[in-house]
Amino acid sequence: MYKAMRVTAIVVLIVTIVGAGAVLYGINTLAPVVMQTSVLVTPAAQAQDIFDQAVAQVQSGTFTGRVFSGVSGLDAQDCSFLTVTVRLANRGFFPAEWIALDIMPEDGDVLQLDNVQANVLPSGSQGDIAATVLHAGSAEVTQRAFTLSCYVFGRKITLQGSAM
Repeated sequence: MYKAMRVTAIVVLIVTIVGAGAVLYGINTLAPVVMQTSVLVTPAAQAQDIFDQAVAQVQSGTFTGRVFSGVSGLDAQDCSFLTVTVRLANRGFFPAEWIALDIMPEDGDVLQLDNVQANVLPSGSQGDIAATVLHAGSAEVTQRAFTLSCYVFGRKITLQGSAM
């Protein structure tokens, strides 16, 4: 009887330690981690359809992205699209849902195209999210600060970073 109680106590202690370790791991890995960032510059003249569509939507009031400044007088020959891509890793137990990437505007940034997808990053996986900004003028400086927000287990998590 004494030996059975002793074995039971040791098993319960081990289960408690493993459970506490799993809870600590889950808390420490609740937020996804930014693994890599990049910026791709595309002249707006090479994406004329997207440029024309975005400008027309802003002028008609149906644009669903973020507008930083006016679009009057813009010419595709003088503009560029900057696509900021962020690679995320979710090492936690719960999926990261409703991931949104917002670019902090710099001088010359006109608008950010809308990402209409419900972005989800399953637990234990990696994935990319991208946001595209229309920039008026030369795109010599491509560094952009960004804010990434998501929901994990019903809790809003916000990350800040920059991409070059």
